[in-house]
Amino acid sequence: MSMFERLGEKVERIKQEAVAGREDSAKYRCRDCETGLYNDADSCPECGSTDLERLGE
Repeated sequence: MSMFERLGEKVERIKQEAVAGREDSAKYRCRDCETGLYNDADSCPECGSTDLERLGE
């Protein structure tokens, strides 16, 4: 395995850990596609839905 392959695997692992941590801290969620949002928004950046809910309340 080359140095670049190992580096690529490490980057991917760190990326997956960051996404998992970010999902735990989402304050809002799209009811249509379940994308986690971290700031108040008028619509979902993934699917465009306006059916958003605040989490933790």
